[in-house]
This record gives sequence, C-alpha cells and structure tokens, in this order.
Amino acid sequence: MDWEQQVTLWLWRSSIVPLAVLCLRLANSGLVSTYPRFFAYVIALTAESTLLILSDRKPGLYQQVYVVTRIVLLPIEIGAVLEIFNRWSDSFKGIGTFGRRLLLVLLVLAGGICVSTVPISSSMRGWVDFAVYAITVSNRAVQAGLAAFLIFMLIFYSKFGGPVTRNLRHHTRAMTAFVVANTLGYFLIASRFNDIGNLVLQMISTGTLVFWIVALDRSGEEPPERPGNPDDWADAENLNRQLIDYADTVKQSRRGGGKKK
Repeated sequence: MDWEQQVTLWLWRSSIVPLAVLCLRLANSGLVSTYPRFFAYVIALTAESTLLILSDRKPGLYQQVYVVTRIVLLPIEIGAVLEIFNRWSDSFKGIGTFGRRLLLVLLVLAGGICVSTVPISSSMRGWVDFAVYAITVSNRAVQAGLAAFLIFMLIFYSKFGGPVTRNLRHHTRAMTAFVVANTLGYFLIASRFNDIGNLVLQMISTGTLVFWIVALDRSGEEPPERPGNPDDWADAENLNRQLIDYADTVKQSRRGGGKKK
C-alpha cells in the first residue's frame, strides 16, 4: 500500500469524528430546525461511513451496504441541496420553479454522461453486481448534477441573492465545495487516477466538514443589517417574470406538441 492509499484510508476512517462533531454542533446550536434536511444528510453520511468501515474487509458485504446506504442517502442529499436553494429563492417563486426544473435537467444530463464513464463489467453476475453498477452510475450522476446546479446557483445569487444570513452563505459555499470534491474525485477515478481521485475527495471533504463545524453557529442566523441593492432586486424581479413567462411558454409548447393532428 503506497502513501496515497494510506493517507486516503486514514482520512476516510477518521472522517467519522468530524461527522459526529458536526451532528452535535448542529444540535447544540439549535440549527437542526433551520436546516433539517442537512442535519438528516449528515446523520445519514455518518451512518453510511460507519457501516462501510465496519464491512471494509468483507467485499461482498461492503457492496451490499454500499448499495443500500446510497439508495437511502442520495434522495436526502438532493433534498439538502434543494433546502439551500429554497432559502435563497423564497422571494422569487418563478426562479424557484425554474431552478427545480433546471436541477432535474442537469441530473438527467449528468446521468447520460456518467453511463458512458462507468463501463459494464463482462464478469457481472447476479443482482448485487448489477445493483452496484446502477448505484455507481446514479451516485456519480447525482454528484455531477448537484455540483453544476450549486455552481450556477452561486453565480446567480452572487448578484441577485439579496440579504441572507451569514450561515446560509457559509453553508452554500461549503456544500458546493463538498459536492464538487465528490464529482472531481469520481471523475479522476473514472480516468484511471484512482489513488489521486480518492485522495482529493477525502482531503477536500474532510476540510469542508471542519469548515462547517467552525463556521455554522447560532449567531450566524441573525438577519442581515443592510438590505440588498434596490437596483439588483429590480433586475431580479424582472428576470423572475421572464423565467415565469419562459416556463409557461415551454409548458404550452409541450401541450401543443402532444396533441394529435
């Protein structure tokens, strides 16, 4: 075992500590009610990591645990990201509807791309092997789709976001880094840079967990003192109306295309 594998293994096993501390931090600071989906996501990650570490020396059991925990965890992760988006877009319902549709499109596109990067093994036998393949593709697609969505969201709300709490800004950046690290790590693994990919994933993920622990606290939930730039809000409202009109146009076009002539 070379040094990259040793460091990766150490970081992976020790990640249980910051995960557990983050759970306690969210609970003690009263942020569970503010970010319930994120809290559920952290708990699910902690449980998954614990079970995978315990089954690491039994390949068959490890695969089964991986399949089951990912099936449970991926919807929770999507919910945690939508929780962030919903808090940013509370004032812009049109943007909220458009954003959720955009996420769906990005997940579908990412799924198509990931199918081409995860080869089907000729030695695949039984439902476990197929399930591992399907979950691997789904996992990478979700990570890539969420990464693109969060990046677009950060770019958009850097101008139109308006006043939000310090916690939300920190949480958004941290979740973006966390998901992008997963996407980058899986891309490197798919490109046959397995050791480097795993190392990058674990290093950034561990750093992000530490950032969450330090950055999120009760004082960060205080409302911002200054409102956003009125011109920016006017631009955002205008864009909001355009997005609503665009969504209505697309809906009407689909209905028209579906009618028999």
